[in-house]
Amino acid sequence: MVQLDTVTRHLGGLLTGLVFWLSPVVVVQAEDDYLRLLDAEAADTGAISESGASPDNGKSQNKKARNMKANKVIEKGLTFDGFEEILSVHYSGSNFLYVKLSEKERQSVYRFYQVDNRMSSLREEIVRLLSSS
Repeated sequence: MVQLDTVTRHLGGLLTGLVFWLSPVVVVQAEDDYLRLLDAEAADTGAISESGASPDNGKSQNKKARNMKANKVIEKGLTFDGFEEILSVHYSGSNFLYVKLSEKERQSVYRFYQVDNRMSSLREEIVRLLSSS
């Protein structure tokens, strides 16, 4: 009986340690997924990193690319469901934050989209609402 209690305590301690050991992996994995989504969205909107570019030529090309693509707009006249689908399919980084908003805040973002359908403005509104919550 004493040996069974000892084995049970050791097994419980081992399982607890295993849970704590694996927990940071889950958090890091979630952060890594989020960063991949943001990178994909940045590539979609034309944001280009200057880290690998030459100092003289890279800035002019970077500015040109941002002027061409950074002002993407979402098609006007979408239903609420259509708007959410576009966010989910084409702007997964912004959608990652959007889904954290309450239903009322999501409706607010949709109303904002009806007035200003530029993706850059929508991102700012999503972040503003998320940070005010």
